Amino acid sequence: MKFHIQTWGCQMNDHDGEKLSGLLSADGFEEVGSAEEAELVLLNTCSIREKAVHKVYSELGRLREEKQRRPLLVGVTGCLAQQEQAALFKRAPHIDFVLGTMALKQLPRLVAEARAGRLRVLDAGEYPDNHLFPPSVTRRRDTAKALVTITEGCNHACTYCIVPTTRGAERHRPFEDVLAEVRGLVERGYREVELLGQNVNSYAGGCTFADLLERVSEVEGLEWIRFTTSHPMNFTRDLARVLVTNPKVAPFLHLPLQSGSDRVLKRMLREYTVAEYLERLGYLGEGRARMAISTDFIVGFPGETDEDFEDTLRVLEEVAFDGSFSFIYSPRPGTPSLRLKDDLPMALKAARLKRLQQRQTGLTRASNERFVGREIPVRVEAHGPTEHGWWLAHSGEWKTVHLIAGPGRALPFGELVQARITMASPHFLGAELV
Repeated sequence: MKFHIQTWGCQMNDHDGEKLSGLLSADGFEEVGSAEEAELVLLNTCSIREKAVHKVYSELGRLREEKQRRPLLVGVTGCLAQQEQAALFKRAPHIDFVLGTMALKQLPRLVAEARAGRLRVLDAGEYPDNHLFPPSVTRRRDTAKALVTITEGCNHACTYCIVPTTRGAERHRPFEDVLAEVRGLVERGYREVELLGQNVNSYAGGCTFADLLERVSEVEGLEWIRFTTSHPMNFTRDLARVLVTNPKVAPFLHLPLQSGSDRVLKRMLREYTVAEYLERLGYLGEGRARMAISTDFIVGFPGETDEDFEDTLRVLEEVAFDGSFSFIYSPRPGTPSLRLKDDLPMALKAARLKRLQQRQTGLTRASNERFVGREIPVRVEAHGPTEHGWWLAHSGEWKTVHLIAGPGRALPFGELVQARITMASPHFLGAELV
């Protein structure tokens, strides 16, 4: 049976997609590149924002028409599946099965039941060992970097966030399991790993996250370690020390701020003030100058005033973030913020977002211009048009690099090469192979 998995959302979802692909492949199924070729289509969904949900239902509508033309099984998994569960069948009756985020290992059973003719199969239960996924089953898609889950779920209670509902409370993999997976990946040729979790900083699988980074860095043959995502409340001095002193930990930190207003942060239940956030960045000391720091912002949160937004712009400029992911507040069903009065006009929210993103573009350009003239290591990830001889790479600071190697020159995926930076834009660095 041919299958296709379509994934929306974060790196956790990307990695879940790799796991699901591995499960089906182990059962003898064949993965194909499009829904049109498939006999089974699995939608691996996101529900963090309304726009992501609309994309899923739009695709479900298209698949309904496809299903009328030929035999086709349609399954839904991911955060929307965990959130909506049986309600998905009411809105899209042509769905054959729904699989929750904490029951991924049950996929082969659900597919078998749907193939046998059982209607509307649902499993959104919580299986205690779901996060202990056999690495040997995972079907890796990225040849340059391997994703490794270390923790799932979140114990924080941000008022706007659906993650505690869709991913549950924190579950941590034992550090021995993490190390075994990383060693296996290096044996397969990977030189870079990204450690994943809704809040990696709170890792408690037999050691602290700072200790885990040190242990992973001792794996011979590994060159770079990345991680995402972090909560500022769990960002410690020990973690900052490892970030700035361990040469295998990439010099990049994504630390979501969400707002530069203490009043808004309190309504969000973020558990810190702006001053406390800045204090944690201060833990990096002089090493901060060698790092790239990015963040998240939510614009137009209920009750956000002009003064609150100006506070956000001030913090943006003060920190001079290398990059940020910014979005208009999206009310999610089942979250506490839904009870807050959301009376800001959409036009005002959009205008604020545009101002913030314009400021960020200027900061990112200035940050990138600091690299011009320097020689830095970059990891080769993909190639562009071969006639132009350019390749896509990333630096340790997670800067996108368009690397000119010359026509006909082949570079090995996943390898570190030296690049001389020749130009900078807000979106990428231009470079020549040294």
